[in-house]
Amino acid sequence: MPNKRDLRLERYSIGKYAYRELHNFCLQYPEKKRRLRELESPYKSPQITGMPSGSGPGDPTGRNAERASVLSGDIELIERTAAAAAGKDALWLLKNVTQGIAWEYMPVSCGRRKFYDMRRVFFYLLAQSKGYV
Repeated sequence: MPNKRDLRLERYSIGKYAYRELHNFCLQYPEKKRRLRELESPYKSPQITGMPSGSGPGDPTGRNAERASVLSGDIELIERTAAAAAGKDALWLLKNVTQGIAWEYMPVSCGRRKFYDMRRVFFYLLAQSKGYV
């Protein structure tokens, strides 16, 4: 994160590296949604690579269901935390923490300072739900 400053969340008992971990967890949100859509797709063709593949014990349907469960849990956690922290501006807060879109480029119903305070509360609530605080 060379051009991005870290949030200072010491008053919430969140250190620099814990914040970075939470921030990177949120940046994976679009990828998690994409992977969940792929797992929920009923049409999946086998990949033919020409290499032999092992036929170890396993249940590919069960593994996909477990992956989908973890992904949907992560997605729901981020969305629920944004709703708890921002209320009616949850969509804009979600765009900010998951895509890095700045306050200046969104039609938010509050001022800059209040928006970034909501962002700090979002990371505090996320840290609580992930067990960091």
